[in-house]
Amino acid sequence: MQNSSRSKSNITLPESFLFGVATADHQCEAYEAEYKDIQDLWEEKRNLEKRERATDFWHRYPEDINLAKDLGCKLFRFSIAWARVEPEPGKFNDAAFEHYRKLLEAIKEAGMQSVVTLHHYTWPIHVEKRGGSVADEFPSIFASYADETARRLGHLIDYWVTFNEPNQLIFGYFKAGNYHLPPGLPAGTSVKEQMEKLRKLIPNLFEANARARAVIKQHNPEAKVGTNPFLFGLPPISRWFVDWQVTHLREEDWYNQGNRLREQHPLWGSDVDLVAAMLSVTPEREKYIDFSEVYYIDKLRLLVPMNSPIEGFQDLQRKWVGVIKDSTGAEKISELLPESEDRIINDTKAAVTALQQGQVSALFGDESWLDSIIKLYPGKYKLVGTSLGEEYYALGVPKGHPALLDVVNVAVRKFRDSEELKNSASVYLDNLDKLKDISSKVTKQVALDDINPEITTSEEVQSHPWPLAEPGTLLRKIQERGYIIAAVPENVPGFSSYDPQTKKYKGIEIDLLHTISEVIFGDRDRIQCRPIKGEKRIPSICSVFDFLNPLLRSFTTLSTIFNSNWWNLGMAGKLPEFLCPPEYAHQLDFVGFDYYWGTNFFWPERLIELGNAAQGNYTKAPVWPGGLYRLLKQHAKLFPGLEILIVENGCVDTADKVSREEYIRLHVEEIKRAYAEGMNITGYVCWAITTNKEWGLKFGPSNDFGVYHIALDTDPELKRKPTSAVEAYRQIIQNR
Repeated sequence: MQNSSRSKSNITLPESFLFGVATADHQCEAYEAEYKDIQDLWEEKRNLEKRERATDFWHRYPEDINLAKDLGCKLFRFSIAWARVEPEPGKFNDAAFEHYRKLLEAIKEAGMQSVVTLHHYTWPIHVEKRGGSVADEFPSIFASYADETARRLGHLIDYWVTFNEPNQLIFGYFKAGNYHLPPGLPAGTSVKEQMEKLRKLIPNLFEANARARAVIKQHNPEAKVGTNPFLFGLPPISRWFVDWQVTHLREEDWYNQGNRLREQHPLWGSDVDLVAAMLSVTPEREKYIDFSEVYYIDKLRLLVPMNSPIEGFQDLQRKWVGVIKDSTGAEKISELLPESEDRIINDTKAAVTALQQGQVSALFGDESWLDSIIKLYPGKYKLVGTSLGEEYYALGVPKGHPALLDVVNVAVRKFRDSEELKNSASVYLDNLDKLKDISSKVTKQVALDDINPEITTSEEVQSHPWPLAEPGTLLRKIQERGYIIAAVPENVPGFSSYDPQTKKYKGIEIDLLHTISEVIFGDRDRIQCRPIKGEKRIPSICSVFDFLNPLLRSFTTLSTIFNSNWWNLGMAGKLPEFLCPPEYAHQLDFVGFDYYWGTNFFWPERLIELGNAAQGNYTKAPVWPGGLYRLLKQHAKLFPGLEILIVENGCVDTADKVSREEYIRLHVEEIKRAYAEGMNITGYVCWAITTNKEWGLKFGPSNDFGVYHIALDTDPELKRKPTSAVEAYRQIIQNR
């Protein structure tokens, strides 16, 4: 962790300083099918973690408000569910507005001021059907919603946030790996087309904010309206550079920013175009390769000799268990089988030998791999015990080749969602029950095709050659070469095995490669298979210089205008007019922003960690409290005289070896430091009062920001249990 240059101070914040906590509608309110929002649909389509009851804040808000009051908070932030209050265009829900009125009154009665967010990463489906955030009429649609809310509730609201983290909304239209937010765009959408959407989105957001602020202040001229862009703490020269870039950006250079971020070519070409080799998706592997959509779900199981007394995982205490080098089994065995002894083995043949000779008592790994051993050695081995988790198989594509990844995803979707996978499995797999849940469980990283009719569906995919890609891309090279080169397993019956009679490979993954060939060339047989051992799967599509690529990708990502402070720069009147017309600048009554992670140095690992934090890997996110001070200083200079509100700051249980309570304390110290220098900082909101559903991520310690913990998946009563941060935050508030 990188601390500030100044340690604890004796400065005391004034009694007027507002400490607070926060919630959000989609992350905390229980799901109701009648009021499904765009995020609900997004999570269904992509098979992400659904909110379900979430924290049931809709019914239990009095409890959470009291918890905040007991902490000593004077601010309570929540968001209004737009889909609840306007379930149909122009038709507003009296009961929903009455609920939020009672919630606001409860906040007042608890002695707290309210911070209300109108658009917290989600919106009604009917808004998307009318074109969503890039439609010409979106600013008026949003202003109408804001007007109705202000008319009914404005007298009870102290601070308004029009758009939560507006600078992140670009990732619903720009594909940085995948679309991180809805609505997404059709497969094969070019970088230029994505940038054209952003060219419309950004001015739309500025206009919508200005129009919403105007109607809010018509109902209450004293209303305080602002936003909270999400900002990383970057090394000072990098922060200056990205902000300078966006303020000096010429309209004709707009599209180059997208190309910089997406076309991050490896330093040296790989030997193969892609890997189809039972490759499980893991965060560690995503540092080095890109994954396609998922085409198969497997399970982690145990294999033992037929006469073994071992019946399950409980029988492996102090016993040796074999795992294949660089497999997900090797990554997870210490976590899932902590009482066993693991032995890393290079390949399948050596693993079977170790099991035969008693060097290991069992093999641990993907069920499909273990099934292949049973087929290769009939009557000698068996599977035991239950599953210890699921593995999601995807194709591996070299980093920095989005055009190839897009066409591969179209082919995977065609193979997976039509009869092709089922037909292939009926030929090569003995147990078809494994396929029952695939269509409902696999991660469908597609856009919302039932909203956006131009999305390419599996039924519509062309059987003629794919359009010629841009010169210099890997896809263009494949098209000019006339065939695909793919790394496949050496001998895994069912997925990929060599048939000496036909002198060809066969299996589910081989059939998938034929489908990719059909989509690219209009011909199913233009594939060349290269057998590869398990530990060579990732290196086969990485270059000898690829140890530098994560650093270069992180630097490129963090140095583009997308990571600039473009929202608040627009509010300060410093953006080019094509992004923020002058009439939409200076439309704020307070300065807000969110800050969580940062690094003060161009140290490779820190930049990589910062890039990973953007992907939701929070436990290893870099903690730099001094980054908050630098942002406070920047905003005090940008907006002299305006009050500054830190709308979000918080931590999971532990990040960068820093506990949640220490994280809060260190960041409040930076606020005190800035306040002592005369900066007009009026409040600090800790995210979050309780555990919540973190935007489709599977719930766990790595995404639990709650000061009060809720066991969302296991506790039917959803009890709010204090973490060690509760008393720490209470003392911080009491001691100012």
